[in-house]
Amino acid sequence: MNKIETLTIQPYEIEIHYKKIKNSYLRIKPDGKIMISAPLRTKKSELVKFVKERSNWIGEIQQQINERKKLALMLKKDEILLFGKPVKADLNSADLQNLLHEKILIYYEKYWPFFKEHGIKSVEIKYRVMKSTWGVCRRTAGTITFSKRLVHQPIAFIEYIVLHEMCHLLISGHGSDFYGLVALHMPHFRENKNAWIAHTVP
Repeated sequence: MNKIETLTIQPYEIEIHYKKIKNSYLRIKPDGKIMISAPLRTKKSELVKFVKERSNWIGEIQQQINERKKLALMLKKDEILLFGKPVKADLNSADLQNLLHEKILIYYEKYWPFFKEHGIKSVEIKYRVMKSTWGVCRRTAGTITFSKRLVHQPIAFIEYIVLHEMCHLLISGHGSDFYGLVALHMPHFRENKNAWIAHTVP
């Protein structure tokens, strides 16, 4: 049975997800939240060592996130950020989701033949408001859920997220094999991955 707990491993507060997996994986959410997926019987001492070995990398990523927040694009009250560009538009939530779905389908259909050839059956695409992640793939359920907030992000970043979640249809973790699969389809994926824009409205 999966278990979630929060551990303080100085100077970080980390959300630990214990799962039926063989190796531990660390990821940092767009809001800076640190999460680790770890095997069920992982000891705290092992987690401390795991985090300390990656402390420099964690610090670099969190610094990048803080810098993005400081440089957040300030929108006017009558503007929205649509696919990475400030525009004056009167669009409701349904309109924005339809526009996002059109874009996501373009990239889904672009990469789908590869995954179909590797035995993946059709996937249901869903949307919901998610503050700490851009997408969630549940391959056993055959669903990929995208954050509605993606509609505000640049096209390059949206394409990366679509490919990222599709790659989870074959590989669940975020190890070298996973990013190797991403790079197979998008050799310069890091440029796309770092293309997201922080924005705010006064």
